Amino acid sequence: MKILNLHGVGDIRLEEREIGEMAPGEVLLKIGACGICSSDEARIFETGTYHFPTVPGHEFAGTIVDAADDEGKKLIGRKASVFPMLPCMECDSCKKRQYETCSNYKYFGSRNDGAFAEYLSVPVWNLNLIEDNVDIRVAALSEPAAVSLHATKKGRIKSGDDVAVIGTGAIGLMIACFARNMGGNVTVFGRRESSLAPARDLGFATGDSSSLEQGDPSFDCVFEAVGTNQAMTQAILATRAGGTIVAVGNPHGDFALSKDVYWKILRRQLDMVGTWNSSFKGETEDDWKDVAVLMAEGDIPFDKLITKTFSLDEYKEAFDFLRDKSVSKSRGMFVMDDPAC
Repeated sequence: MKILNLHGVGDIRLEEREIGEMAPGEVLLKIGACGICSSDEARIFETGTYHFPTVPGHEFAGTIVDAADDEGKKLIGRKASVFPMLPCMECDSCKKRQYETCSNYKYFGSRNDGAFAEYLSVPVWNLNLIEDNVDIRVAALSEPAAVSLHATKKGRIKSGDDVAVIGTGAIGLMIACFARNMGGNVTVFGRRESSLAPARDLGFATGDSSSLEQGDPSFDCVFEAVGTNQAMTQAILATRAGGTIVAVGNPHGDFALSKDVYWKILRRQLDMVGTWNSSFKGETEDDWKDVAVLMAEGDIPFDKLITKTFSLDEYKEAFDFLRDKSVSKSRGMFVMDDPAC
């Protein structure tokens, strides 16, 4: 099978590898599609993974084609996306079935080989079954969709709420879609006019995020999906009294709020909520199962979030596309099942 193997920072190679043996409790997934996340860009070209070599890729879906035991064999032929975290099952979070906050996890694509490959063995436990009517490329959006839905739920949006999303990446746009689906009046804010085009294509009102620095508190809920000091300041200034700020973006550096901005949190009695990863097989919720239902229903335009697809052979073009900041994009994706992608 073909794989993209990361041997060092900036050194990713297209290679051939034998399909490995499945461990007990695993199935063999024929990868149909795998998203290329901005975190993949960082791992490949800046920080590296936890060891070399590593096959990146954690946003993926495919078809179950083989299994190690009877439980898995019942699933052969089914489509599935995969929760990429491999929890330790022993820490306090895991015992509470809050696997997203596991303190000793492994992860496909960074700590374990991932899905920039044609096949991957995965535990049955990590499977998220997908209905046959869902395009495999849409199914491969399950991971960012679950992360986005998890964050959106933290906003406790009510019908008619005015909602702002700061950030125009795939996570920000999915949050906007879910917030609209919950009845929110959503505006997407970005730094560049070109970056707002995908949001407008999805039917959202848009605005320049610098306008939020005027301090007009117009929104019941604001999602900060950038991860910068400036964006967090904008989120605080834009949230009306009693409103909620959901911190989503991974931080690009240290945060330092001015006293006047910090006062707004106190005097407006704002709720500040953090969010991390997504709920999978939790005690009370399962974001992945909810996403699978939404994908099958077809009301949310997940397909419009896929900007461009590539074969594994086109990996150089794919990474050039990913790193070209002049091009407006949501999600690039490797598609293995369609040679004409």
